[in-house]
Amino acid sequence: MSIATIAKNGALSLSLLVSAATAASEPLIEHWVALAWERHPDGQAARLLPEVERVQIAGTGAWMPPQSELDIQSDGLTTLKLSQMIPWPGKISAMRRSQQGKTEMARADSAKARQELARSVREAAWMEWMAREKLAVLRSQAGIVQNLSESATRNLSQGMGSAAEAWLTRARSESLESQVQSTEAELAAARAMRESWTGKSQDSLSPALPERPNWDDSALVQASLKRPDIEAMRREAHMREAMKAASERALKPDLMGGVMLMRMTNGMPGVGVMAGMSLPFAPWARGMTDGNVAAEEVRGRLAALRGAAMGTMARAQIADHAARARGAWKALRRLDSLVTPGQESALEETRRRYGQGREMLAMVLAMEEMVRMTRMEAIMRRGEYELEKVRLAEAAGLDNLGGAR
Repeated sequence: MSIATIAKNGALSLSLLVSAATAASEPLIEHWVALAWERHPDGQAARLLPEVERVQIAGTGAWMPPQSELDIQSDGLTTLKLSQMIPWPGKISAMRRSQQGKTEMARADSAKARQELARSVREAAWMEWMAREKLAVLRSQAGIVQNLSESATRNLSQGMGSAAEAWLTRARSESLESQVQSTEAELAAARAMRESWTGKSQDSLSPALPERPNWDDSALVQASLKRPDIEAMRREAHMREAMKAASERALKPDLMGGVMLMRMTNGMPGVGVMAGMSLPFAPWARGMTDGNVAAEEVRGRLAALRGAAMGTMARAQIADHAARARGAWKALRRLDSLVTPGQESALEETRRRYGQGREMLAMVLAMEEMVRMTRMEAIMRRGEYELEKVRLAEAAGLDNLGGAR
């Protein structure tokens, strides 16, 4: 088999790298994201976060349990006391609002956990794709060099070649085989990482033509204001405000009502009624409540400041990932439109001249290596572009960049 035939059948051109091999690419990633959210323990735990707080809302409307006391004295006087603490009006609703705030914050935390899980799955999917594509390039190149090595060895045995050429091609072949084995291990590790999130799957990612960067950075910044972690801080600030109000309500007295059933020493029955109230506003008792009120006020301000800091960080992340993505896109387009066509033409010419005995084998190997490196760079640039898009969408609090154009 000739070098040209092997190159035609096995080489991975850049145009194929960025063309649509199948219609199912990103939808497959989204399917994996859904599987991870449904089946992975992290996804299941994230879904339970709001439920933990929600089920406690009903409990915040409960009163303290009634108390009973039975007193039997040696002279025959027996007293049964039943009493109930009645909270001051508004205390229960204040506690309920506080718990509802916790539930809303848990929902925001759940949404944040989902985005982090989705980002991990998408990154793992693209890392697996890059490893697979690099392996395809290396295997193709290894086949070409192996063919050259066999040809050089055959020529040497027939007295038509040099030992240097045979040694050079053999060394290059062994080097490529070593890289193939290393990349196979890289692919296995990347697949294991992706499967740790999604489970085993025979499907493989075949990405379509990458879209030109056409998102609006200002729209991404605006979207980041509703990012789940920023929203969680906003919800926490609201919750702290509700807890502060509930703590202030604790200074209101609770009422106590009760009834006493008695059997007198002479055997006659008796009934009594009692009433009372707590005095939480007493100077020696209100220090704890005042401290809780002040603490919740400070915690609310801290949550608001953390949210503002996250907003500032989000803007920086958006600028960073957007610039990196555009840089990777420009490099990919440059490789596709300028570098690769020229290199492919030069490689074909070098192969032809070598077949005619007008070119040295070392030049063929050098051109093969140059084209291989360009193809590998194209894979890395495509992967970098997709990974930066994933991180950019997460920085804006979006699943994808479609809503920021």
